[in-house]
Amino acid sequence: MFRLFQARLIAIGAQLAAVITAAFKVFVFLRNRIFSPTLPSRLQHIRKPSRYETDPAVRLAIDAVEKIFVRDFKWAFRRLPESGIGIDARAEILDQGLPTGRFLPLQIRAMSFQTERGGDYIHHGEKKHLDYWTMHSLPVCVIVVDNHTGLTLWQMVEKGRLEETDAEWSIAVPPTNLLNAAARLGFELAAPSEEESLLRSVFALDRALMEAMQDQTAFFLWDEWGDATPIFCNLRIYIGEGPEEEPDLQVDYHLRATNLHGVMATLFPWASYAYAEPIREYSGQVAVHVLEVELRPEARAYIEAETFLESGYPDEEEPWAPEAETFVTEGEDREFWRRRSLRRDFHDEED
Repeated sequence: MFRLFQARLIAIGAQLAAVITAAFKVFVFLRNRIFSPTLPSRLQHIRKPSRYETDPAVRLAIDAVEKIFVRDFKWAFRRLPESGIGIDARAEILDQGLPTGRFLPLQIRAMSFQTERGGDYIHHGEKKHLDYWTMHSLPVCVIVVDNHTGLTLWQMVEKGRLEETDAEWSIAVPPTNLLNAAARLGFELAAPSEEESLLRSVFALDRALMEAMQDQTAFFLWDEWGDATPIFCNLRIYIGEGPEEEPDLQVDYHLRATNLHGVMATLFPWASYAYAEPIREYSGQVAVHVLEVELRPEARAYIEAETFLESGYPDEEEPWAPEAETFVTEGEDREFWRRRSLRRDFHDEED
């Protein structure tokens, strides 16, 4: 009888310990979500948080789209700050939580009106955005959201579907193109898989971030949750110098990976990094990685080349050839030297 009573006490104690452990884990999770570990004093720097889309209707639309990709697709979703290229976010394909490096750029808008063209919604875009996407071979998807009903539709931007003018373009979005779990396969097929195409797309979409980091100190902070396969989440990006403690960019990643290097190489191939601080553990549940990040030489060359292509050939004067160290003799071509003299006099008069 005593042994039975003792066994029951042990069982109750084990259950109580399990409940306490689970409650502690929840407490640690909530605490770290609300009170993110502060930066070391020498890393307290930032200019101002990057500006995202400020239109309230568009913000609501982006929120709705993010929920669908994270909840129904089980993918990652990264919002992009305003950069003038018309891309609001990128949906990143995950394989059982593992990053694949494949993604799809998204232009997200709130529905403003419905046309009578067969019941399709007609989305209008800026010509400069389309020109940029075409130049960089970006496979963009347009997503429109009715914030009142929750209706969310999508359409891939392809030349055969567009109507273009000098100032804008438009595309029909069928009411049957619902953004839900059933659309996942179509998105997987549309996302590029060739390594070169992916690299070109990453550089094009992250150009604004690369330019912001070009001449400034940058730090990436990742949280790592222990598991059979670690989970890397809650990316914070700090750029520049200043007293504020809010990050310039924050991405609510939740990625499974064997190590952080694989995540960085997959998501930010244009960056090189080193650890700025030892890895710190908090409450035995979460480890914080503080990385000092800079652009690779290839990223700097990309920015320089893009700037050159956009600006065009510089207005430079023609260089002068060195004078020949010979004298004109009767046997030489006097016409050549006469023309050269006239050409020099002409440039002198212009100056």
